[in-house]
Amino acid sequence: MIILGIHDGHDASASLMIKGKIVAANQEERFSRLKGDYGLPLKAIRCCLKQGNISINDVDEIAVASHTLNPVLLYIKRNANFTVNDWVKEQEEYWYKVFYLNKKKINYYKIFKNRFKKLDKYYDFKNLLTLYNDKDLIKKFKEIRLECISKNLNFPKNKIRFYTHEFCHIYYSYYFYPERKNGIAITSEGIGDFSNGSVGTIKNNEYKLNSYTRKNHLGHIYQYITLLLGMKPNQHEYKTMGLAPYASRYEIDKIYPFLDEVLRIKNLDITFKKKPKDLYFYFKKIFHGARFDGIAGAVQKFIELKLQEWFLNCKKELKLNRFYFSGGVAQNIKAAMFLNNSKNLGKVIVPPAAGDSTLSIGACYHSMHLKNLEKKSKDKLKLSPIKNMYLGYKNNPKDIEDYIYKNKLDKKFKIIKNYKPEIVAKIISKGMIIGRCCGSMEFGLRALGNRSILADPRKFETIAKINHKIKKRDFWMPFTPSVLFEDRNKFYKNQKNLNAKFMSMAFETTEFGRKNLKAAIHPADFTIRPQTVKREDNKSYYDLIKSFKNITKVGALLNTSLNLHGMPIALSHVDALYILFNSDLDAMVFDKIIVMKKKL
Repeated sequence: MIILGIHDGHDASASLMIKGKIVAANQEERFSRLKGDYGLPLKAIRCCLKQGNISINDVDEIAVASHTLNPVLLYIKRNANFTVNDWVKEQEEYWYKVFYLNKKKINYYKIFKNRFKKLDKYYDFKNLLTLYNDKDLIKKFKEIRLECISKNLNFPKNKIRFYTHEFCHIYYSYYFYPERKNGIAITSEGIGDFSNGSVGTIKNNEYKLNSYTRKNHLGHIYQYITLLLGMKPNQHEYKTMGLAPYASRYEIDKIYPFLDEVLRIKNLDITFKKKPKDLYFYFKKIFHGARFDGIAGAVQKFIELKLQEWFLNCKKELKLNRFYFSGGVAQNIKAAMFLNNSKNLGKVIVPPAAGDSTLSIGACYHSMHLKNLEKKSKDKLKLSPIKNMYLGYKNNPKDIEDYIYKNKLDKKFKIIKNYKPEIVAKIISKGMIIGRCCGSMEFGLRALGNRSILADPRKFETIAKINHKIKKRDFWMPFTPSVLFEDRNKFYKNQKNLNAKFMSMAFETTEFGRKNLKAAIHPADFTIRPQTVKREDNKSYYDLIKSFKNITKVGALLNTSLNLHGMPIALSHVDALYILFNSDLDAMVFDKIIVMKKKL
């Protein structure tokens, strides 16, 4: 059984499952170079098929995540092109009139006609943009999506299935890890198909939905606060999270009550305690003049406490103490840490990239789960966990070498052909900062060593160099480390023995960690978002960290994503070398070749 999973909303992606195992997964943004790209992930699909060594004719089913995708999001390409001013304009010129003036028939498309591209080359928007009724719009666009997928892939319509957005999140979170015990599955996000929050139970591999709501506005609140702080919603929430630890307790306590009066926990649901006409304008008014770090700190506290209360209610009512948590809100690593540090809660399991990019993987798992329910026990197909996230595009070493000599890079840079981890470890230990573009690309929003910028984590001054001369990031944003699995307990505290392979969870650091990871922990609260590395998961990356340890006695490296500001993570050697040429990186490391700006 071969299933091709597709997600064509924001963070569009494709995944390939063969005989119950995910063998490939790619995000469209890595190919289009548009961050958070929307639409049919045709390039990602082609890459998945190539990785699986199959053609579209070999595919038994295309599993599409989400029934109710909004065409506006595809047409305007918001995450790639919307500025902060555009987001404010949307609130003031559209949502204000809808909520405050009760004007329902406002042409959204006219407001942002300057943001429209020519008609999308994949989707036929003809006669679609005149519809005001959301129900009709969604129904019509679902038909267009079906036609689009069938036409562009030359695939029969009767073999294309749509799966519920929230359920794709749930099955991804449940099947990702090998420990599939009975528990509570929770989703929380900005918007899904029919809800923005859900609660259900998984017992003996069968899922039962217990609660569905559109009033779970945790994601929306974080989104609007991000906008109020002058950053992009749906993209920069992690910046708000990074800013939060800098807030004083006084500022947090002053602002928090205004957040707390909006939502309440009722049984298995999160609902309004006090319902403003519009959350954005409500917060804009009450937080006028407040310190920006205080606002960030207060909203982080609000998210943590509301989630804790919600999870405790679910535990009490459903009599289970294990949680599978997914959706956009689950990507708040500090909240995940807070939940797992709560005394009365069991394990809270968060898979890597728990947001919408992994819906294509979830669609594959969901499809096969349903098919297994229809089969006799002897015919059921085992659904394999995902051992690592190195599921994407892989460079051809020959192509890299050909590119270097064709463009005469050997005349401008020092080319080292006899790659050895000891050489790279020595470069890093001398204070140089390198890029690494090796092996198969990692899937998701975290760089896990194969498309990473690496540096010595012991040197605090490294932060400023990477922020100002390479990444051009905001000063308060922390970096993270990759640590040897066997050394993990030296660096951070993990009482519940949670999986830390994918940077999806934060932990408190040890004294040794604070001393030796000065550049790779949060400078305000000393927490860490680690990636533990086993040799069996990534041999070449493990050997590099081990070589660094042999030199420095520290089994860790600072690891941040290989990209320039506002750009997706590098896909190919061409992207990687562009970053080298346009930044203060000292070297770029490939599988067999090192390109250096300076001599050792």
